[in-house]
Amino acid sequence: MVNSVLHVILLDCAIELIPKELTATKAIQRYAAKKKKKPNQLLLDQTQHGQVMVRLDNHSRRGRPDITYLSMLSMLETPLCKEGLLTIHLHLQDGRIVEVSPETRLPRSYDRFIGLFEQLLEKRQVPVDSKPLMRITSKRLPDLLHELKASGPTPQTVLFVEGGRHTTMNDLCRLLPDSNATPMIVGVGAFPHGEFDKEIAQFFDERIELDREVMMAWHVCAEVIWTYSWKSHVIDKRYHSV
Repeated sequence: MVNSVLHVILLDCAIELIPKELTATKAIQRYAAKKKKKPNQLLLDQTQHGQVMVRLDNHSRRGRPDITYLSMLSMLETPLCKEGLLTIHLHLQDGRIVEVSPETRLPRSYDRFIGLFEQLLEKRQVPVDSKPLMRITSKRLPDLLHELKASGPTPQTVLFVEGGRHTTMNDLCRLLPDSNATPMIVGVGAFPHGEFDKEIAQFFDERIELDREVMMAWHVCAEVIWTYSWKSHVIDKRYHSV
């Protein structure tokens, strides 16, 4: 059973290995030779592969692992995470769920992060030969949500989305539960363009936005975590001098 805490799900993460539709292209072959790996062992990245990515369906929503990287950096190692009051899951665009241990410490180098996720997607967990810090589970999004909702009474689910109900920080604070016994499940999109699939959106009771302009996923994560940390008195606990 999952403890009743703040649960953040990064939805439709734009992170995947180079798909077979592109592996035979000259640009990808050159890139793979430079990296000394097979094309299907490398992450798709708009920065490196933008010109050939236009051949892919929904190419504008794909190939942005940096969004996942920056969002995870904004959450891991926060006081909330260190207090054991935060869980993080990644929902990939193929529907798979990645479970992230709160003990995970991401590389400060983006290139090392890329290598870490290439290993994760190929081997299904990292590290491979010891207790995993990140692993691909057999769950799908409905399974994960059901499990998180069952972790306490009166669970709340909120999707942060452009065009949702406009919510000030004061409104957000009131929306967050007063007790850690109430599961708070937050969904944040981790893709560059487009909208959520209607099937994903229907899993969340509330749809809100925090600013009149589009906010980056890592900014949303940071604001939610720090607001939750303040309301749950984590900040007082860790920083208040007696």
